[in-house]
Amino acid sequence: MSSIPKPLIALYRPQIPPNTGNIARLCVALATPLAIVGKAAFTWDEKQLRRAGLDHWQDLHFRHFPRWRDFAQEMKERRVIAITKVGEHSLFDFGFAAGDILLFGNETAGLPPSLLCRLSFRVRLPMWGPVRSLNLSNAVAVTAYEYFRQMYVQGFSFSEQHPQRTWYRRLVDRQGG
Repeated sequence: MSSIPKPLIALYRPQIPPNTGNIARLCVALATPLAIVGKAAFTWDEKQLRRAGLDHWQDLHFRHFPRWRDFAQEMKERRVIAITKVGEHSLFDFGFAAGDILLFGNETAGLPPSLLCRLSFRVRLPMWGPVRSLNLSNAVAVTAYEYFRQMYVQGFSFSEQHPQRTWYRRLVDRQGG
């Protein structure tokens, strides 16, 4: 068994700092790179962004592409999977491939139609209740874990790291155990 190939999680013009911070933290947890495509609607020093990412920013593999054209040119050899509520394929029926790019639109408009029509793979997250969409960080988490589940089923292996939990150590020290 070989090690699970990582996807690239890409956010197109994200707007809400805590969502991007949560996604960054998820990327660190999954050892998966994060790319921001286009201009974010916030600055990188916003308090909510930093708080959501906690103390994991130094471990994030991150790139910013100011324009879609730059991103598309550099990633032209990889499949770009648009995760969109207007996708033709359900997340549960779509077959991910090693190294796919998982592209998500922003929180209010999603991916623009002019971009969607240029992408060959459009996947939706099934929703049975009366909601328009899921929170962006939730959608990224569900999709990323489905990607990894499929890679594991395809025969790739993974090994988890178990970092020292400082909060647990402090709790045990206080309780004398």
